[in-house]
Amino acid sequence: MVRRVVTMVLVVSIAVAVYVHRTDLRAALRNMGRLSSGWVVVLLVVFALGMVAQGLVLQAVTPGLTLRRSWMVQESATAATNTIIGSGPVSTGVRIAMLRGWQIADRTVAVSIVAQNVIAAFAVWTVALLTALAGAAGATTDVVDHRIFLGVSIAAAVMLTGSLLFWWLLLSHPAPIRWMAQRLQRLSHRARRRWYRVPVLDVVTIAERGRTDARSLLRNRGRRIALATIFDQTMTAAKPVIVIRAFGISGAVLPTTTLLVAWGLVRLAATLSPLPGGLGVTEIGLATLLTRFGGPEAAVLAAVLTYRVLTYVMPMFTGGACLAWWRLHNVSTRIKDPGIGFPDLVSATEVR
Repeated sequence: MVRRVVTMVLVVSIAVAVYVHRTDLRAALRNMGRLSSGWVVVLLVVFALGMVAQGLVLQAVTPGLTLRRSWMVQESATAATNTIIGSGPVSTGVRIAMLRGWQIADRTVAVSIVAQNVIAAFAVWTVALLTALAGAAGATTDVVDHRIFLGVSIAAAVMLTGSLLFWWLLLSHPAPIRWMAQRLQRLSHRARRRWYRVPVLDVVTIAERGRTDARSLLRNRGRRIALATIFDQTMTAAKPVIVIRAFGISGAVLPTTTLLVAWGLVRLAATLSPLPGGLGVTEIGLATLLTRFGGPEAAVLAAVLTYRVLTYVMPMFTGGACLAWWRLHNVSTRIKDPGIGFPDLVSATEVR
């Protein structure tokens, strides 16, 4: 409880520090109040489609999961990500608990969690690479040093190439994953010598089953996963552009390419930030870059505030409501083992 209170105090303090120092905050709030009802409807529809797109990705990598449940899992995990510092394990735990509560098999849950993390990482670095290339080729180098674009493009290319090679080796050849599993097996035996309650799992068999399940998922649902991911990333990139246009900032003032470059750089920085939901980094980065790129400060700040309300604040309420509904209506919410269990793979030989 104390940790949650401290976290919320830090989050609120950062938010206040980000916004209060802006001298045109009142003008931005007035602009938000003047937003037409037509644009409000458009923004709500766009962000609703974004939620659906996120659910489609999870549904694609989790056989047996309905779209409604996949959306609830995504919203609940996003709420955890936006409210807790260092929320990665908590967000993953929420996903695992909800999926297992809906009787999704442990092996399916394991592959689903890994697939989601891999897809998210590939998406971030792909967007970063495209952003850097677009920024270097466009007219934004007079505001952002070209060396930043060069560094981002090199880092993104290295990460994408290394990740593709790594996963190709693991999925195409059994030897690398068997070698890694054998090392992990030795570590589990050492842990068992110190902590007798730690079960000795057959890590090699688990890894082989996971590799088989992943290959089967890609073979049967690869196209569906790709289409869902493309749709999700398209909606994610469209959100800041549509919000900017809603506040009357035309393409002549801030071209779409420039908007996407600013958003891509800020998204990468927010992903690397330890703060929940990229708090502070996203607001300061977007407001600063878009203003320096020529956008009117009051309108830009109003657009950034609206964008963060829809992407940061609103998921806290929708995700919290989804999690509360799940705990009230699901009969299997109380799971003693929060991890992914493979009871049939526990070694019969215990190290004493």
